[in-house]
Amino acid sequence: MHIPQAKAKGILLRWGQFRFAFAHAALYVGMIQMLLIVLIAYNTTLKPWITDYLGWNIAFWQYCLVLGVLLVVGMALEFVFGVPSYLTVVNEQTYKHNNPIKIGLDEVKEKQKEIEDKLDKVMKHLGIEE
Repeated sequence: MHIPQAKAKGILLRWGQFRFAFAHAALYVGMIQMLLIVLIAYNTTLKPWITDYLGWNIAFWQYCLVLGVLLVVGMALEFVFGVPSYLTVVNEQTYKHNNPIKIGLDEVKEKQKEIEDKLDKVMKHLGIEE
């Protein structure tokens, strides 16, 4: 299924630039949010629940260790499966939309076709077969 997309220029280009910068800044905001959520969840929810219902007294370092292991496993899965699929889509989109490399390659292909046609004529004229 093909959904046509707009060419990025004018306000759309500015919107793309904003989203690009914001997405990279959001990484740091997300890290701060994650740290605060981890602290709040431990103190207000998880530690009391684990102590009351499971009878375990889990220290903060143990809690962080479990979260760290889960984070590393998630990052490994993302690296193995998520990154290749993401990059495939990004490469496809980059190739389709105003890619100067693609435009240059198209020009090279046209010139190559012209050269091949001329070479075929020269080879026929000289009686050379492939």
